[in-house]
Amino acid sequence: MFTPLDAYLQLPCAPHPWVVEKLIPVGGLVNVFGKPKTGKSFFALGLAQAIINGEADWEGYPIQQHGPVAYLQIDTPREEWHSRLGKLHFHPHANRTLWMADMWQVPEFPFNILNPNRTEVRWLKESLAVIKPILTIIDTLREVHGGDENDSTTMRNVLAELVGACRPSAIMLLSHARKDSILTTNGEEDLMDQGRGSSYVAGRMDVVIKLTPKRMVFKGRATGQTVETIAQDPNTGLIVIEPGPNDGAVNHELRSVLADLGPGASQRAVAHELAKRTRTSQSTAIRRYNAYRKELDQTRAALAASPGA
Repeated sequence: MFTPLDAYLQLPCAPHPWVVEKLIPVGGLVNVFGKPKTGKSFFALGLAQAIINGEADWEGYPIQQHGPVAYLQIDTPREEWHSRLGKLHFHPHANRTLWMADMWQVPEFPFNILNPNRTEVRWLKESLAVIKPILTIIDTLREVHGGDENDSTTMRNVLAELVGACRPSAIMLLSHARKDSILTTNGEEDLMDQGRGSSYVAGRMDVVIKLTPKRMVFKGRATGQTVETIAQDPNTGLIVIEPGPNDGAVNHELRSVLADLGPGASQRAVAHELAKRTRTSQSTAIRRYNAYRKELDQTRAALAASPGA
């Protein structure tokens, strides 16, 4: 039944609109796409790690809700996943942990969310009802159904079944990019039509994120298009955001911290104070501090090597 406005505004809802600000809305749909080997799974794992570990932010993007994360991956052998997960640092809490399922744990393989007997739908819904995740990651979208990914009706049904089985969890769908880019009338790449398959998928999403080896580009219903320079951590494989022009305010705050603490301050002390002043996690603060020091060292080396130095 419909509800009058005054009563509607009194209905229960989450205290914050985001799980991760600008990237994952509470109960929303997110599509992360890119060409093979661009770090999509590592991007998702990094977000999951920050959400589960109670971090204040992921790479500077505030985390407003912490809790368990469910990860369904039926695209990669278990042995490879053991290797990936072994490099990460999860700190399970009583009500926060990472829940994994792979191709050997699903009730039917190949997995097909459109199976007429609804075996996969029931399994997914019943499994998540126990876990109660705030985020469910599907890796990859192509591997959870047997339909035509270019057909809008098929993809509508796929997404409807996934949402029905996962709600109220937010859902992150990992998928591949088109082989060719679609351009807008002014010759620029159209982010909303670069994911593989039916354009219905992009239209249904709350946030669309494209990954390349060096860039993360995202756009959402409540946010404009944003571009970040990224890299993969050589030790863990996780995606990190490289400091750029937008970090000017952070660098100003960092210089202020260094001036206040004095030249003998330890990295930990600087990171702790910077994290407090910029409302970010200490891991983000440490990375920014190290990047700042590297930039200073490079500048000094360039000056020393210049004529007349």
